[in-house]
Amino acid sequence: MIVERVDAAKRRIELIPESGLDLINIFRLVKPGDVVYSRTSRELKKERASGKIDSERVQVILGVEVESKAADPLMKRIRLSGRIVYESRDLDLIGKHHTITIYPGVSVKIESQKDFERMRSFAEGYRGKGGGTVICVSLDDEDIAVAEFSNRGVRIAYSKSLPKADKSIQWGEQELEQIYDEVVEAIKSLPEAGILIIGPRIFSESFTAHLRKRERDLLKRLMGSLNTSIGGEAGIREALKSSEVPEHLRSLKPFRDTLEAENFIKIMSKDPERVAIGLDEVYDAWSLGAVEKILVAEQYLWNNLENERLEKILEQAEKGKLELHVLVDGLEASEKIAGLGGIVASLRYRIPLRRAKAG
Repeated sequence: MIVERVDAAKRRIELIPESGLDLINIFRLVKPGDVVYSRTSRELKKERASGKIDSERVQVILGVEVESKAADPLMKRIRLSGRIVYESRDLDLIGKHHTITIYPGVSVKIESQKDFERMRSFAEGYRGKGGGTVICVSLDDEDIAVAEFSNRGVRIAYSKSLPKADKSIQWGEQELEQIYDEVVEAIKSLPEAGILIIGPRIFSESFTAHLRKRERDLLKRLMGSLNTSIGGEAGIREALKSSEVPEHLRSLKPFRDTLEAENFIKIMSKDPERVAIGLDEVYDAWSLGAVEKILVAEQYLWNNLENERLEKILEQAEKGKLELHVLVDGLEASEKIAGLGGIVASLRYRIPLRRAKAG
C-alpha cells in the first residue's frame, strides 16, 4: 500500500493499493456514509434533433457517498456503491447512483465521516514499511524461471523447460547464450531491483559469467547466489524454504509467509492439541484466550469478508491485541493453510477443541 497523503483537516487519506491484501484492508476500512473519490469513466448519452442517441465515455473524478460495498474474490476487486456527491466536471451527475471499482494501482481517496482516527491509524501503519523487491533467476540444465519477489508475493515473469539433451553432451556456448539472452530480456522487463541467482552452483556460475561478459549493468545489481538442488519454478519453491537465504531477504513477505507456515506444520505434527484448525476452532480458542498466533490464507479472507466471527478476530489484530499473519496467494505456504480450512492458530497451551469441519 502506498500512502500518498493524510489530511486531518478534511478527514481524508489518499492511497494506492498494490495487492489483493491491500484491497481487503480498504474493504474493511470503508464504512457506509464515507465518501470515496476515484478517477473513473462514465457513459453520457445525448439526443440529437433527429432523435438519434449518441453516447460518449468521459473520464471524471467522482466522489461517491458509500451505501453498500461488495467484494469479487475471483477477480480480486472491490466495488463501492452509492450516490454521487462530487464531480470534477460539470456533467449533471450529482445525486445519481454510481459504483466505483477499486483494484491494484488505482489511486483512491477516502473521506471518513465517523471514524477518521481508525483510518489515520491504518494509514500510519503502512508508512515507513519497506517495499523491497528482488528478482530471482532460478536455473539448471532443464528448467529456467525468472520471478519477482516482493511484499506482494511471488510473480513468475518467465518460465521455460529446456529441450531434453543427452546428459553426456554439454550445451554449446551459442545455445546457452541464446537461452541466457531470453532470461536477460525477462529481467529487463521487470522493475529495476537486485538480482539473486538460484540453482546448482555450476549453473549459477555459468549465468554469472554470461552477465560479466555481456551485461555489465545487470552484473552490478547481482546480490549473490543461493545453492539449490534444482532450478526453474521448483528451485524457487525450494529456495523459499532454505535456511541459507541471506538475512536481508528474510524480511520479504514470501520468505516470512513460508517460515510461518512451516513452523505451524511442525507444531501441529509434534502436538496436534496445541493448534486450532478452521474458523470454529480458532474462534473458540480465541474466546478462551488461548491463541498465540493466527495464520490465514488471503483467499480465505476474500471468501469470508463479511463473516462476523472472522471480522471480530481481524478487529482484535488491528488493535494490536492479537498476532495475525496473512499469507499471500500464489505461495505453497498459503496453499497448505488453505488446505487446513484457510485459517489456523498455534496455541499457548493445550485445550480441548471440537474437531468441527474447517471454515
